[in-house]
Amino acid sequence: MLSIVIGIDPSYTGCGLIVLDTDTGELKHKEVITTNSKDSEIKRVRQIWTKIAVFLNTKEPVDVVSLEGLAFDKGEKAHQMGYLHYRLREYLESYKPKPTIIIPTPNQLKKFITGKGQVKKELILLNVYKRWGVEFDNNNLADAYGLAQLGRAFINKDIKLTSYQQEAIKAIRKEDKHG
Repeated sequence: MLSIVIGIDPSYTGCGLIVLDTDTGELKHKEVITTNSKDSEIKRVRQIWTKIAVFLNTKEPVDVVSLEGLAFDKGEKAHQMGYLHYRLREYLESYKPKPTIIIPTPNQLKKFITGKGQVKKELILLNVYKRWGVEFDNNNLADAYGLAQLGRAFINKDIKLTSYQQEAIKAIRKEDKHG
């Protein structure tokens, strides 16, 4: 029976959403959710989680949702991102049956994908291609893909991981208070 893992790179302007088959890692869906900057924050957040809800309400069970944590270096945009992030978490927490929810930090995600916690976005795109053979022309999709692969690895002990990926998973497990 098919089950899925979802990776979400939250953003008002380009929220990356990836859906993978939990067992095989096959890409089932990719989407960049965009919103109109002239709309209210509340409307924009509602549009984003409504799109995500489509995949939570499919007939396939959702094993894990991997939602990138907040970056605290965003200045005044941190408040907006905080609202989006916590509304998404609130929605995910209320979903039944509740999937495993993990919230890797941006640096943990970068480490899982590249082996380094601090890298430029272009290197994420390159390393996603090198590691998994999937090419994206959008860094939000590449981040969401890495998040989904991280989610698969978080729940599947049989996935072969590099030492730096194991370190990233270990750090997330140590901090896991979300799922």
